Amino acid sequence: MPRLNRLSVLLLGIALSAALLLTEYWLLLEHDRGERQQQQQHWGSLATSLVVLQLGDALEHSRIMAQQLINGDPAHAFQQLARRVARDDSPFAGIGTVVLVEQNQREAFENRIATGIRYLQNQHLVPSPTQMQYYPVASYLPDDANALPQGLDLSHQGDTKWLLDLARRSDLPMLLPSQGAGSGNHRLDIVTRLGDDHTLLLLNLRQERLTQPMGDALAADNPLHHVRLLVWSKNQPNLPLLDSQPGKAIPSDAPSFSRRSTVGGNELLLGAYALEPIRPALPPSAWTMLASSAGILALLLLLQQRQLRQNLLLNKQLQLQQQQLEQNTRTLNEQINDRVQSEQALAQSEARQRAILQASSDAIILIDRGGHILQANPAAAGLVDQSATSLEHLPVGVLFPELYSRNPNQSFEQTTVEHEGRPFEASLLRSDGQLLPVELSLSRVVMPDDWFYVTVCRDITVRKQQEEALIRLKNSLAEQVEVQSQQLSALLDASPLAMAYIVDRHLRQINNAFLELFQQQGRNVIGQPTLPYFENPDQWERTGKALYSLLNDGKVVQTEVRLRTGKGKLFWCRLHGKAVNPSVPKLGTIWVYQDISAQRSMEDTLRRAKVLAEETSRAKTEFLANMSHELRTPLHAILGFTEMGQLRARSLEDIKLEQYFGRINASGNRLLTLLNDLLDMAKMEVGRMDYSISRNNLSQCLRDACDEITPLAGRSQIRLQLECVPELLIADIDPFRIGQVIRNLLSNAVKFSPAGADIQVRAKLIEQEGREWAIVSVEDAGPGIPEKELETIFDKFIQSSTTKTGAGGTGLGLAISREIIHAHHGQIRAQNRPDGGAVFTFCIPRQFQRNLEEGLPDAS
Repeated sequence: MPRLNRLSVLLLGIALSAALLLTEYWLLLEHDRGERQQQQQHWGSLATSLVVLQLGDALEHSRIMAQQLINGDPAHAFQQLARRVARDDSPFAGIGTVVLVEQNQREAFENRIATGIRYLQNQHLVPSPTQMQYYPVASYLPDDANALPQGLDLSHQGDTKWLLDLARRSDLPMLLPSQGAGSGNHRLDIVTRLGDDHTLLLLNLRQERLTQPMGDALAADNPLHHVRLLVWSKNQPNLPLLDSQPGKAIPSDAPSFSRRSTVGGNELLLGAYALEPIRPALPPSAWTMLASSAGILALLLLLQQRQLRQNLLLNKQLQLQQQQLEQNTRTLNEQINDRVQSEQALAQSEARQRAILQASSDAIILIDRGGHILQANPAAAGLVDQSATSLEHLPVGVLFPELYSRNPNQSFEQTTVEHEGRPFEASLLRSDGQLLPVELSLSRVVMPDDWFYVTVCRDITVRKQQEEALIRLKNSLAEQVEVQSQQLSALLDASPLAMAYIVDRHLRQINNAFLELFQQQGRNVIGQPTLPYFENPDQWERTGKALYSLLNDGKVVQTEVRLRTGKGKLFWCRLHGKAVNPSVPKLGTIWVYQDISAQRSMEDTLRRAKVLAEETSRAKTEFLANMSHELRTPLHAILGFTEMGQLRARSLEDIKLEQYFGRINASGNRLLTLLNDLLDMAKMEVGRMDYSISRNNLSQCLRDACDEITPLAGRSQIRLQLECVPELLIADIDPFRIGQVIRNLLSNAVKFSPAGADIQVRAKLIEQEGREWAIVSVEDAGPGIPEKELETIFDKFIQSSTTKTGAGGTGLGLAISREIIHAHHGQIRAQNRPDGGAVFTFCIPRQFQRNLEEGLPDAS
C-alpha cells in the first residue's frame, strides 16, 4: 500500500508538471497570436483609411470637374474631360450627364435622344413605367463595354433616386452604387450638380484604382498586400461594392478590422480580412523559458519523493500499534451491542403491538385457539358498547353467534377453516341486544410455542344502507327507461313520416310509416343492416362517409338519395339525420325518411321545359338577326334612291317634292337605326358581337361623339361641355362600340333636356385596389328617373315612365350600352342629381384582362 501511494503521488506530480508546462506553452502561443492580430488590425486600419481617402479625393475631383464644365464651353470642355478620363492612370473610367425629366417632358426628351427612357430589369432594358420624374442618361463617353446607354433611367435601383435628388439640390457630390449589366457586378458612380438643378455630371470610378496608394507614401508597403478589403453599402449588404481581390469567395469569418464611414451620402461598411490564417510560433527565448521551467519541476519532484519515503516508515510503526488496540476495543463493543439490541427489540415489539391495537380505527379482537377473547382494542369495545376489560376471556360466540349457528358443537378452529384469509359478513351482538352488520377478517398468527387469531371487525351499516338505496335507484331507473321506451315507440308510431333509430348502421327501432314506405312486413327488420335499402354498396359507403362525419359534429344533416324498397323498387328519398349524442357515437342516430319521387319528377319536367324555352328564345333571336339583315339590305336601297330623288328635286327646284323625299329619308334613317339596334341586341343574345379592344385614345372618342351630337343639340340651344382629366386619357377600348355608348347617352340627354340647358360630359382616371379605372359620366337637365326604375331602364324595350313624352326611342339603346360596357369588364349605372336631372356613369378598367374577377369601383 505505501508503494502504491508513492507511485500515485509520483504520477500525480508528473501530470501536474506536464499540465503546467502545457499551460505555459499555450500562454506563449496566445501572446504571439495576439501580436499577429494587432499587426493585422493595423494593416486593416491603413487599408480602410486608404479607400476612404481615395473615395473622398474622387468626390472632390468630380466637384472640380463640374466647376470646369460650368465655367467653360460645355461641349468643348466635356470632350476634353472625356479624353482625360479615358486615360489608364485616371481614377475614372467614364464620364456622362444625367438630366431630370418630368412626366410632361418625357416625349420631348425621347424624341431628342431618338430612343425611349428605359431601366434595367433582369439584365434587360425595358421601357420605364409612367412616373412623376425620371433621371435618364443624356450622354456618356467613352462608348465602350462599360458605357451606360442613352435613356437609361438611374432612379429605379434602391435609394438611387434619393441620392440623385440630394445631389441635384446641393453642391455636394454623391456616391451612386448601382447594379451593373453583368450578374453579381456593381459599379460605382459619382454624381454632382452642373450649374442648374436639372443636369448632373456622372463619373464612373475605376474600382481597381481605389485600392492603389496615393503618391509614394505607401507604394513600398501597400497594406492591401497583407489584408483583403471588402466594402458594402448599408442599403445593399448582400453583395460588396468593392473587393481588393475580386473573383474569390467572400470570407465567412469575422473581419480582423471593420469600420463605418459615410462617403458621398452613403453609409459604407468596410471590412479587412486576413489573407492567410494566423499561425503563431514560439521564438528561441520562449523555448529556453520552457526548458528552465521543466528543470525546476523535475527537482521539486525528487525532493518530494525523498520526504515521502521517510514519512512512510514512521506511519508503518504507528499502524501496527493502532491495529492491536482497535481489535481489543471491537470485541468488547460487539458483546455490549448484542445484549442491548435484544432488550430493545423485545420492548419495541410489545410497544408496537399495543400502539397498533390502541390507535386502529377498526375494531381488532385477539382470540386464542379455543375461541376465547384475549384482548380487544377501544374501537372493538365501542362497537359492543362495553369496556375492553369486560370482554376478555369471553367466548367469541357471545359477540358473533352466527359463527356457531350451523353446528353448535363445532370447535372454533374448525369454524375458522372456512373463513380464514378472506373477509365475510356477519352480525355483532351489542350489549343492548341489537345486531350490528359487520365485516370480519380472520388471520392466524403463529408463535414459537402457540398460535392465536387476529379478528378485524368493520361496521358496514352505512354501506348496507347505500346498497339498498342503489337497488331502489336501479329499479326506479329501469321503470323510467321502460316508460320512455314506450313513449318513444308511441311517438314513432304516431308520426306520419317514416322514422328509424339506427346504431352502427343497423336498425334498432322503426315505426309503421317506415314499414309502409319500404314495403316491409312486421318488425323482423329490426337488427338488420341498412345496406339492402340503398341502390348499391358503393352508394351506401359514400353516403356513410359524407354524412356521419357531420353527425359526429352535432349537425342536422339532409340529403337526397335513391333508395330501394323491400320489393326492389327504387325511389327518391329525402333523409334528415341527427345524432342522439355527438360525443358518444355508439348511442346511434335518428333518421326521418320522406318520399320525394313526385317532386323530383316535377323538377325534371320543369327543367326540360326551361331548356325548351331557352332553345325557343335562341331560335327567335337568330331569326330576328337574320331578318334584320334581310330588312336592312332593301332599306339601304330605299335610302339611296331617296337621296337621289332629293338631289333631282333640288335640281328641278321642286320644293314640295324635295320635302317628300326628305321625310322618306328621315323615316328610313329612323327605321335603319331601329334595325341596327335590333341586330346588335340579337348578336349580343347569341354571343356573336365582335369587339376589337386595343390601346386607344378615350379622350378623342369622347370629343368625336360630342362633335357628332352638337348639331342635334344646337337645334334646341343645348350646350355640350366636355371635361377630361387628364386631357390624354389612354385605355384599352373598342373605340367604335364605346363611341356607340357615348352617342346613345348623349342622344338621350339631348332628347329629355329642356331648351337652353347644359349637358356635362366628364371623364377621369382613378386608382382603386392597385388598378386604374376610367370613369365617364353624362349629366342632363331633364326630369330625372324614379328611384324604382333606376335599374329597369337598362332592360330591353323599357323606358322610364317620366320620359315617355313622345320623344321617340325603342328602349334598346341603354340595354345595348350595358352589354357593351359589360364586355369591357365594366359597369354602367344611373342616378338622379339633387337639383334635377339624371346622371349616367360607366367605368371600365384602363387595362383590359380576359379573366377579370375583381370587384368594380364605386363610379359615383
